[in-house]
Amino acid sequence: MRRWHRWCGLAVVLFLLVAAVSGSLLVYKKELIRLLITPQASLPVDYNIEQMAAQLDAIIASSGAGPPFIKAPNLDEPYWALTTDGNTVLLSVVSLQAYRDNLWLLDALAFVRRLHTELLTGLVGEALLLASGFGGLFLSVTGLMVWWPTRKSFRWHWVVPRPRPAQLLVHSHRHTGAAAAALLVLVIATGGVMLWQKLIWPLLPPLAVASLPDRLETGLAPPPSQLLLKASAAVADGWPTYIRLSDDDSATASVRFRLPGEWHPNGRTSVTFDLATGQANVSERSDQAAPARRIVNQMYPLHSGYGMGWLYAALIFISGIAILWLGISGGVSYLKRRKA
Repeated sequence: MRRWHRWCGLAVVLFLLVAAVSGSLLVYKKELIRLLITPQASLPVDYNIEQMAAQLDAIIASSGAGPPFIKAPNLDEPYWALTTDGNTVLLSVVSLQAYRDNLWLLDALAFVRRLHTELLTGLVGEALLLASGFGGLFLSVTGLMVWWPTRKSFRWHWVVPRPRPAQLLVHSHRHTGAAAAALLVLVIATGGVMLWQKLIWPLLPPLAVASLPDRLETGLAPPPSQLLLKASAAVADGWPTYIRLSDDDSATASVRFRLPGEWHPNGRTSVTFDLATGQANVSERSDQAAPARRIVNQMYPLHSGYGMGWLYAALIFISGIAILWLGISGGVSYLKRRKA
């Protein structure tokens, strides 16, 4: 078992280290943006959907065309985020002026995200990460099996990463792996599901959709505020997150909502408008979805820590540090053993 564990670790360690380091950075993406780009930003206490709708019209009017992807302000991200062709602009929720300081951070975070999700190589990177995820699960299970006979020697001081003599690194490796095993399995498994969710969604029960009774007038494109207000009336207790407007390639617009108490920071309930026919449809509420779909909906917050509170986010960050330490301690122990 030790041999299988060792060779599997050598095969996937680099990919797991890249995913761990990049993932740990992304855990605090919102905090980094707040610290370096929007330090004074806050959502006004009386901010409501009507104000949001009026601002949306103003944003579109000043831009000349609707950005393909808009993220509405919320308590955790109190600013508008407009993304066009991979470039993101953040606007003040008070003045609608663009933030100008430390914009390099947005490019850096976009780079780290691509590194974390596809190793900068697209589908090939996703496949490598998925295979490494299976390897990580195998390492967690076999590592526990190797550690179990020595469980009575467990001490928490072995778990804290710190410089140690090479001959003692293997003890730190074993006890750290045992202490973090459950958390690592959770993070790796949820990441694997997210990588291939396009294959998983068709296996789930169909998402129920209901038509709204009042159609939009066809012929003239309605103002974005009308779409937002109509969507918000259909999901009265939700808060808008993503707003996608129609463009030259599509006559479809949509508004996505996060429901009260929902783990997913962006929500999984949406209202879609077909501007060609005037038809508006609201998806099944995420809190009323089939159990299988509700479980899959939780993969993103469970993996990223977003929307789950500071304590859980800290645990996700620690899981990345644990993988980093396991890779270093295991790799150095192996190299020292070979030299001996």
